[in-house]
Formats: sequence, C-alpha cells, structure tokens
Amino acid sequence: MPGGGVRTHGCRGRSLRAAACHPAAPRQARTATPWPAGASPGRSHRGRSGIHRSARWGPTPSGGGVLLKKGVCLVTVPGASLEERLAAARDAGYQGVEPSLGRPGQGPLALDAPREAVQAVRDAARARGLEIPSVMGAGAYVIHPDPTERTQAIQNLRRALQVAAWLGARDVLLHPGQLQPSMRYDWAFDALLSALRDLKPEAEALGVGIAVENVWNKFLLSPREARELVDAVGSPLIGVYFDVGNYVPWAYPAQWIRILGRRIRKVHVKDFQRRVGTIEGFCQLLDGDADYPEVMRALRDRLRRLPHV
Repeated sequence: MPGGGVRTHGCRGRSLRAAACHPAAPRQARTATPWPAGASPGRSHRGRSGIHRSARWGPTPSGGGVLLKKGVCLVTVPGASLEERLAAARDAGYQGVEPSLGRPGQGPLALDAPREAVQAVRDAARARGLEIPSVMGAGAYVIHPDPTERTQAIQNLRRALQVAAWLGARDVLLHPGQLQPSMRYDWAFDALLSALRDLKPEAEALGVGIAVENVWNKFLLSPREARELVDAVGSPLIGVYFDVGNYVPWAYPAQWIRILGRRIRKVHVKDFQRRVGTIEGFCQLLDGDADYPEVMRALRDRLRRLPHV
C-alpha cells in the first residue's frame, strides 16, 4: 500500500477511512497492511484493523519489509446489499474481505447454502478485485460442556471448511467457545485438540486451514499453550488467528507473535486501553497500549522466516 498507511473499516454510518467501531465480539475484527521497513507508524495512521497473510505476500519489490494484503471483516462494512458492501470495501482500498458464515438458512453463506450460491458471492468479490482470504465460522463452539453441542460444532466446522473452499478462502476462523464452570480447563483443551485432529484430514484434502482465534473466553491464555495445541495436531493447515488487541489487557502481543512464529496463519489488528479494563477499552489503532512498533518488528521477523504460501 503506498505510504504504508492504514485505512479502516466503517460501521455505524461512519466513513470507511476514519471509523472506530466498538468490538463487541471477536468477529468484528479488521484487517490492514503493515508498514514497510523504515516507515514510521505515525499518529496519522489510524484505524482498527487486522492483517491477513495472502497467497502472494512476500518481500516488497525494493527488498525492504514485507508485503501483506489488507482486508476487512465484511460484517463491519456498511451497505444495504452484498454488492454495496463489496464496493465500499474496494473503494476504501481494501484488497480482501472476510465474510461471516451463517447458520443454516441464514443467507447465501449459510452453512447449508448450495455451491452455486456460495460461488456467486466469490464471483461478486472477484468482479470487484477483492479476494476472500478467510471466513468466520458459525456455531463451532467445540469446548461446549454438552457433548451433543460439541458434536454439532464439529459438523458445523466441517461444513465451514467446504464453504470456504468454494469461496477460494484459505482459512476458517475458529472461535472455540466460552470456557464454562462445568467444563474444566484441561477437558476443554482435550476437546479442542480432538476436534482439530478429527478435522485435519478434511482440512488437508480441501487445502483450507483452521485458525483458532485468541478471544476473551478464559481459555488458551498463554502462547505456550497455543503452541502446544497446534504442534499436537501436527498439520501446517492448523494454526492460530492471532488478534493483537484481544490480549493487550494481560499480555504483550509481540511476544505471542515471536513464540508462535509460523503457527500464526492470520492476524487481526485492534488496540486496547488497559486503564479502561473493560470491553469499552477497545479504541482507535495507536490510541491504546498495544506496542505496534514492536508488533510490526515481530511480524517482519516472523514473516521473513516463512515460505511463500
């Protein structure tokens, strides 16, 4: 992106170039490009977004920094129709969109949507020069204490992989659910690991990854745990969707990036003010306590050690 700036998504009727939206849930995260090597992420580069690694990122033509394509979660983009939202994302300078999958019967990207309807969404995005690098899964709470719910969650995630493949997406974002008092921490870890192992063959057959997001769910609270989980599955298609802002309240995001390394498949960029301490602490990019110069150094260091994908 020229100049290394960050354009933001929009919601609540604000401009796509200067909006700050309330992140009431992890599925409202945004995407953006890291600054080129040597550039300073100055105060004018505002917004809240996230980074996705695309199939064609790599060193910039000048040999400095890394090139990442920027995208936006489609649910945050204003518009009365899919076509209007796609056009708005394109006009704001985004290169990709991240749609959310609906539960059965909920729109063209519902889990039970036919292939033709799903591919029509893909074609509409491509017609506007937009990629769909990833999707947000629906109803895949695999650490639910009820085994029936967990079984259904695995089925939903299995279907999400197929829908993602029809869209040409490379990853399904997995929110594993909220840890509940009746579901002991180690049981939840084993349930998530078991689900990922069960789905590994299908993910590999379709060429679509599963990226577990770090969210406010009292679970996977350290990068060592997340690393152990991914390594125990043993597939390059199973990884982490790292959200920078989500763990600012109690962690240092750059440390997560360096510890997880190539296990990170996608990144959401947000910011958070620790002094607020509640969900109201999410704020404009660079107005919070995320050390973005260090985050960008960690990303560049990690990305230089990754093969092109």
